[in-house]
Amino acid sequence: MDMRILIADDDEKSLAGLSTLLADLQYATAIAATLDDAAETATRFVPDVLVVGLSLAPDGDFGELAQRLRVACGAHMPLLIALGGWGESQHRDAALAAGFDVHLVRPVGLDQLTFILSMVA
Repeated sequence: MDMRILIADDDEKSLAGLSTLLADLQYATAIAATLDDAAETATRFVPDVLVVGLSLAPDGDFGELAQRLRVACGAHMPLLIALGGWGESQHRDAALAAGFDVHLVRPVGLDQLTFILSMVA
């Protein structure tokens, strides 16, 4: 597949699992374990989708997290997916208000993820 997906998360298991899953599905993937690495990788990898662990947000500021990644992508506007550990509506609303396009709760189901990615293609 031609879609490029950057996965940024400080949870090693989540990062490795999603990366393996998406690579097995034939997506081009890149990974980052910190916000700084994610911003740098986004600049050169030019992802179509970013799957971002909300735990990377500086001081819990989801807006700053989304903004830094959007700036790193420049004019290219990828789908920005927030990945969190909480499923309550206030967490989803906070992520969406901060500039994320989608909010997913760990563990992400394969059907849910592939459905969202199918809408990008």
